[in-house]
Amino acid sequence: MTNDDPHRSNMRRRTLLGSALAATLAPLGHAHAQAYPTRTVSIIVPFGPGNAYDMMARYLGERLRDALGQPFIVEAKQGALGGVAASYVARAQPDGYTLLFGANSTHAANVHLFKSIPYDPVADFAPITTLATIPQVLVVSPTLNVNSLRELMALARQQPGKLNYGSSSATGRVASEAFRQMAGIDAVHIPYKTSAQAITDLVSGQLHFLVTDAGLGVAQWQGGKVKALAVTSAQRVPAIPELPTMTEAGLPGYEFTAWLALFAPARTPQPVVARLAETADGIVRSPGMQEYLARMYALPFPGTPQSLKALIDKDSARWGQLIKAAGIEPE
Repeated sequence: MTNDDPHRSNMRRRTLLGSALAATLAPLGHAHAQAYPTRTVSIIVPFGPGNAYDMMARYLGERLRDALGQPFIVEAKQGALGGVAASYVARAQPDGYTLLFGANSTHAANVHLFKSIPYDPVADFAPITTLATIPQVLVVSPTLNVNSLRELMALARQQPGKLNYGSSSATGRVASEAFRQMAGIDAVHIPYKTSAQAITDLVSGQLHFLVTDAGLGVAQWQGGKVKALAVTSAQRVPAIPELPTMTEAGLPGYEFTAWLALFAPARTPQPVVARLAETADGIVRSPGMQEYLARMYALPFPGTPQSLKALIDKDSARWGQLIKAAGIEPE
């Protein structure tokens, strides 16, 4: 006969079982991370092929393949300012084999640009790490008789409602609307699914001006197909020092940059997220990646899952204020 309280004995047994289970699962989680990946990983890009986002995702995928020993393929799923890709990844299996090459649009701006979106930027994702920041560039059609930002603003003021401008991302849309409002001009917005489509119309003269990522815009400018007037960053971009900032070109106080980051679906095992974060952060800090980003007119933006989560919280509030100040009504 024992004097033990049956309730206390049961509690001890449950405690021992729980400890044994935790001890069993801990090495399994570690083994999962060590084994990952064992097959091809898909990186979903929210925007069409041929722009800076797509090219950077492919470069990152190649470096991840080299580091982790499995293919990392890039798939474009454009639409809804990145919302199509984001919702696709949000619904994917949380196993680390479907990742999102996300941006400020998918995780900070879209919630303010649409009345509803089919994903939750916070609850539906496991942040991995930030990757890069990308200045934008204001380009105009070669058919437009302007050669500076001041001339563009003067022409638009002389012909209210006659000029048009395009956008294919949340950054481009908000950057353009803020420019329009700060410059005091009236122009017509034309949405595009991809930046490449917008550039095509810009070259032909169907579109008058566009704010796009520097990688794409500068390439078209250096190729003589469009005119570049200014960069949207606070400082000049070292690779293109001849282009002034918007402030220098005649619009004081104007600044916009985009950021890129890597996400997994929510509930992806933490060891897998940690391995991806450590590997991707090492790639971003490497001289090779930094040289590549410089050629794309971008800057490295290393980070952690925690710093990315804090960035989303901060930028969602910031972009909400910018969108409201630009007078953009949710669609």
